[in-house]
Amino acid sequence: MRTGKRTGIHFLNDERIASRIVSCIDTTDRDVLEIGPGRGALTAYIKEYRSLCLIEKEKSFEPMLRQKFPGATILIGDALKLDWPKFDVFVSNMPYKITSPLLEKLWETDFTEGVITVQKEFADRLMAKKGTKDYSKMSILMQLKFELKKQFDIHPSKFSPPPEVYSTVLTLTRKDVVIEEEFPEFLNKLFSQRRKKIKNIVPTELHADQRPEELSTGELLDLYHRINGKK
Repeated sequence: MRTGKRTGIHFLNDERIASRIVSCIDTTDRDVLEIGPGRGALTAYIKEYRSLCLIEKEKSFEPMLRQKFPGATILIGDALKLDWPKFDVFVSNMPYKITSPLLEKLWETDFTEGVITVQKEFADRLMAKKGTKDYSKMSILMQLKFELKKQFDIHPSKFSPPPEVYSTVLTLTRKDVVIEEEFPEFLNKLFSQRRKKIKNIVPTELHADQRPEELSTGELLDLYHRINGKK
């Protein structure tokens, strides 16, 4: 299969780092979903699970995965199009080209915790704070729903072929928060006009003279609730 810049696929080639990534989460007696196992670098360290499902797009990897991980359920296909099984723990060295849509689908699912590897620049955007240029709909949604924690960076040489940038390992722990289905669309409306004042985007006196990017995640959720009569 083709790998590299065009596909966004880079295989982790360091077993020590693979073990370290998986050790960031607890898979014991839990249902685990791994997206994009490839050659099974991370999969080899997922132990003592209740169930394990692997979703791999590249069909040529299927025989090898079935031989190495006979206890796993293996689905061959596009993770963005397939229905995901119920799971507690999510694991993925995310293909760079589909990181955003994959995280959007992940955000809509119910699970307890996960560990992901993404481009360092993308990780920085996910963890961006209010008032910065990287603060966006995606960072707000992820920070509202999950406790995000940076674990460590990975040098490009630890992948084959090596990407042009560092990668970052993040853990996600689900928060006890309710976010209405319409809230993401509300953020779309605000951040498509992020330089305008709030009062010029939506009818409200709350934070009226501030801009969307100046509000914290909690303030944005509160604004949504007040505008929609939920508070």
